[in-house]
Amino acid sequence: MFRKIVSNLTFSPALVGQLGFYAKRLRKEESTRRIGLIFTALALVVQSFAVFTPPESANAANGNNVIYGGFKSKSDLLSLYDRNQDSAGHKDLQQIYSTFGITRQDIAGGKWTTFNSRDFNSTIQSVGRSASYSWQRTPYSVAGTSTTVYGSYLYKFDSTSWTLKHGSMYYGVVGKRAVDGQWFAIMSGCGNPAFIKLPPPPPKPSAACSALTVTPITRTKFSFTTKASVANKATVSGYTYTIKDSKGAVVHTQTIPSNTTTNTLTYDLQKDGTYTASVVVSTSAGQKTSANCQKAVTVTPQPRCKLNPDYTSDSPECKPCESDSSIWYKDKDCTSVFKLTKSVKNTTQLVDNANNTTALPGDRLEYHLKVTNIGKVTGTFTLKDSLADVLEYADLIDSGGATLTKLDRNTPVESVGTLTWPSVEIKPGQTIEKIVNVNVKAVIPSTAQSPGNHASYDCRMSNAFEENTTTVLVNCPTPKVVETTVNELPHTGASENMIFAGVVLAVVVYFYARSRQVKKEVRLIRRDLNAGTI
Repeated sequence: MFRKIVSNLTFSPALVGQLGFYAKRLRKEESTRRIGLIFTALALVVQSFAVFTPPESANAANGNNVIYGGFKSKSDLLSLYDRNQDSAGHKDLQQIYSTFGITRQDIAGGKWTTFNSRDFNSTIQSVGRSASYSWQRTPYSVAGTSTTVYGSYLYKFDSTSWTLKHGSMYYGVVGKRAVDGQWFAIMSGCGNPAFIKLPPPPPKPSAACSALTVTPITRTKFSFTTKASVANKATVSGYTYTIKDSKGAVVHTQTIPSNTTTNTLTYDLQKDGTYTASVVVSTSAGQKTSANCQKAVTVTPQPRCKLNPDYTSDSPECKPCESDSSIWYKDKDCTSVFKLTKSVKNTTQLVDNANNTTALPGDRLEYHLKVTNIGKVTGTFTLKDSLADVLEYADLIDSGGATLTKLDRNTPVESVGTLTWPSVEIKPGQTIEKIVNVNVKAVIPSTAQSPGNHASYDCRMSNAFEENTTTVLVNCPTPKVVETTVNELPHTGASENMIFAGVVLAVVVYFYARSRQVKKEVRLIRRDLNAGTI
């Protein structure tokens, strides 16, 4: 339009009116472009906040986390490591990482990057604080603490159709252990260590009480000779002998200082009866004893107990097992063995076996927990059941007489959601049953899965009861369907976001500058027209 007016202006001066109209339109267009430029600049400011301070998951913290709530960077992890404490009060971070051969130097030398649960042919293992998942049950005791963590293969946390095929991506610190050069990672969402192989155990001084030999000298006098063994620079400092009568009362005890691996005590047992002699060897590796360093000693043979010849027939210890009179009451087979079973019913839909079925909002689920003593003696059992995963989509209606553990200052986060019943004695062959009722929430939550635990908020209510696991599915809302279909959005990062924003800004600046240029050209043409040069 501008070119048409200018090219015909010499032949038709009347077009100057249209040129004036065009100039007014250009002024309005320039104002619009200026406003657009201002709003684009404001949008870039907001975009920079979104890029450099990304949002965190609403379900970032989980009781399975080694570091409750995870960490945001390698420096954040090193700070938590140096404090040896997280926000939930755990004071065992250094000891846990040390258990898997990870030192502070290893963390400092690692890289902040991503890895996939299916890397290394799906051989990556991880550990967490919770044993409520049926696939995470391998225990690892953490030296120097009362903590036990539980391990499993990392790919077993993949629960959606996408992650089951492609695996789950995890952010964290990835590196190699100095102790053996093996790969390790610490996941940012939970602080849980991941590894392919366990580190080799460090050599430690070791010692043992190898043997106790009892040699009769007279009818009542005996020689007790002990042999000890040491390795890895361990040393012996003494031997403590203890002789007890058939009732367990101490008849004689004596400590003999010695730094040799062989020692002898001679003692006269003046009364008839059956005794037990034992010895404890004091070493630099601790107090050591063993079954080989415990021997029975008899003065004047008497009729023996048929169930256990170590005792006389009239000994109070000569008693049969409660439900099997053919074995001794302290025999290794005379014990209580508990078998645990669990089932779930959907009483709303009248489904007796609701395992792997889909529950609707408002449905009532009835969990049946049974404990049977299949052993040979009465035993005491404390029944516990973790409902943490179930209570993500349901409300507890009837606990069946149990106490539900809730989050407070004195409760470990990994124990939250656990039902505990009072201890009860169960006779051989007896079965006790507990019934727990929950109602599926009327509105199914659309909470995102925890980045540190992909089994949390995964549209299923899983409940592990020893080796029994029940799973009830729920129909999750649309946002959860998207989440289970696509694992994550493309990884654009700060650089891609800022490049895109820069392109948008360049386009807006171009159109604004073009409007100003055309306006200036119109002003020059009108000036030349008024001066008569056109």
